[in-house]
Amino acid sequence: MADEEINQPVEEGDLPMEDDEKLPFPTARVVRIMKENMTKEHQIRAEVKIAANEFLGEILKDIASEMDKEEVFTLSTEHFNKAVKKYKMIAYQQKRIERIKKLLEKQKTEVEEVIIEIDLSKDL
Repeated sequence: MADEEINQPVEEGDLPMEDDEKLPFPTARVVRIMKENMTKEHQIRAEVKIAANEFLGEILKDIASEMDKEEVFTLSTEHFNKAVKKYKMIAYQQKRIERIKKLLEKQKTEVEEVIIEIDLSKDL
């Protein structure tokens, strides 16, 4: 079996099995998720695969730490949802920031118009 694994063709950027086992998740699964969410075909470098895998591991560690703060013995989906709330709020906060920017741009335009009107009325 070990000889078969050694003789299999290796795609450029694949990680050796010993490196893959040191990562939090199977690299193939992480890469598959990434590629499923890309509209264009890309070749993903090994360092990106490692970085993505490690980042996901850090997120899961953070979630586990948050859930560990709970006083109950049995953790439920409610506790998980509470722990992941900050990650789910990121997209909401980005949309909120964009709405605020648009509102401020509109107000800026209105203020500039008022300034122009005041300047024109001074000339009269």
